Amino acid sequence: MAVVSADPVPSGAGVPEPPAAPQQTAGPAETLERAKWLIFRNRQDEARTALERLAQTGGEMTREQANEVQFLIGLIDITGKDYPAAISRFRRVLASDPDAVRVRLELGRAFFLNNDYNNARRQFLFARAGDVPPTVRKNIDRYLVAIRSLRTMKYSFSISLASDTNLNAGPSADTITIYGLPFELSKSARANSGVGLAIDAGAEYAPRISERLKWRMGTQIHRAQYRYTEFDDMTMSVYTGPHLTLRKWDFNLLATAARRWYGNRVYTNIFGGRVSSTYFVTSRFGIGAALAVNRLNYPRYTPQSGTGGNVSLNMFYTPSTSSILSARATLGQQGAKDKAFANHLQQFNVSVTKELGSGFTVTASPSYSRIAYDARLAAFDRRRIDHQFVGSLTLLNRKIDILGITPRIVYAYTNNASSVPLYRYTKHRIEIGLTTQF
Repeated sequence: MAVVSADPVPSGAGVPEPPAAPQQTAGPAETLERAKWLIFRNRQDEARTALERLAQTGGEMTREQANEVQFLIGLIDITGKDYPAAISRFRRVLASDPDAVRVRLELGRAFFLNNDYNNARRQFLFARAGDVPPTVRKNIDRYLVAIRSLRTMKYSFSISLASDTNLNAGPSADTITIYGLPFELSKSARANSGVGLAIDAGAEYAPRISERLKWRMGTQIHRAQYRYTEFDDMTMSVYTGPHLTLRKWDFNLLATAARRWYGNRVYTNIFGGRVSSTYFVTSRFGIGAALAVNRLNYPRYTPQSGTGGNVSLNMFYTPSTSSILSARATLGQQGAKDKAFANHLQQFNVSVTKELGSGFTVTASPSYSRIAYDARLAAFDRRRIDHQFVGSLTLLNRKIDILGITPRIVYAYTNNASSVPLYRYTKHRIEIGLTTQF
């Protein structure tokens, strides 16, 4: 499968060789034209020598010429099947010019040939949003359909130093009213700040059973480690089940399980299942739906345990050659033996990612949740209803790429406005670390 696009080198039979200017007088433009001709004539080694010499001594080059040098060397790397080298060079160009559609195409192709289907999909989606000929659009669509079927392995990892103004989501007030009387909160019950280590990791293996059917097996781990272990928080989840890929549809049926530890003690156990589907209206625009059911157990306080579930609608869209938009709306219900802990949820999430110049990528992710509990707690005079606003801003730089890892900064803000003062809180969190997701 080949991506058809405007040729970066001369094409056609009988192309005359450009005159070879003396080495000491050949300028960047002449060297680039000769290198293109050499690539067309399959004289890759000569072209690489000329381009690398130009890259080393090219102080007179414009930014566009410097990018073209890296692009042409990347094409030579693909021909030589050195896909990691090609990926590095194409990424360098895109860090300078994120809207370069032809570079997106070749980067996607390099990822595809290197069996990195997740990154290939991202680059082909960006390229698909560009102004490309119909034949190119068809080729990109074929790549995207193939990726959905061929992708059998994916992983992610991030590690950060995290500063949090409210580790335990505690209220800022020193006293609250319980049973109509004022009580002073202990230090551990109030908002506690701290600095710790945050680790997130995930991996999935999905071997192909047939041309359209795969079996997914995956795990995800989150760990927040602080100086005082009473606030340590860890969640581990696993899932497995079939995945069906059709030309316009994806279907998943998964069994899920998760355990959360808080303060290094088991806090919750969750068992359940999830069915989901995605319909690709176009390769750039998809809509989906999911239904999940679960059994949530609290070993420390069983009256909170119960059965629940949720239904969600989601969408994704690639509006430009350097941006992605996704959104989700969720309705949920969680039961409990004690109705004061049973609740109904409405949640809305949006995420926008934009690749900027100089290698920067920014992602903004606001969300709103309304959680209404079915009955009031005996200690309070009203039923608990929470309105939670969460916003995060992520910034990373694609120019810094060491073995597929790049530095990242995340800022997150949470405001939980509750009808019960004990559950009102705000928090600010900053993470500075490394990630594989970019």
